[in-house]
Amino acid sequence: MKNTTYVPLKNDLLLKLIDRYKENYPVAIDDVIENFLERTADDHDKVVNFREGGYVWDQVDLPSGTRLRTRYFDEWQVATLEHGKFVFNDKPYKTPAKLCNAMRGNKTTNAWIMLQIKRPQDVDFRKAESFRS
Repeated sequence: MKNTTYVPLKNDLLLKLIDRYKENYPVAIDDVIENFLERTADDHDKVVNFREGGYVWDQVDLPSGTRLRTRYFDEWQVATLEHGKFVFNDKPYKTPAKLCNAMRGNKTTNAWIMLQIKRPQDVDFRKAESFRS
């Protein structure tokens, strides 16, 4: 017997499935999801991790307009999140890690430690690591 996990599904959608597939609706759900995963397998690397122009960094939701900064040689380097990408010196970066490295002379750094974040609703910048739970 296969393990089963229960996921939330809108009631009206479930009722439509039951009406169409009767008692076979669980199989229909499995088939649709498997078909979707097969059709989109090549898209996985192209998916941008954003919601309405923002970006979800692990468990931290960064809305569009968020500013990120780091101090490098006594100067603040500042970037802005626009359309799901971090823009620094007119160049887009896909991840905070790549952004942080670019802001710090293309050296590998820990973005959680080196970056500060100021979302549009924030008054001040905060250390990125303070957003982690």
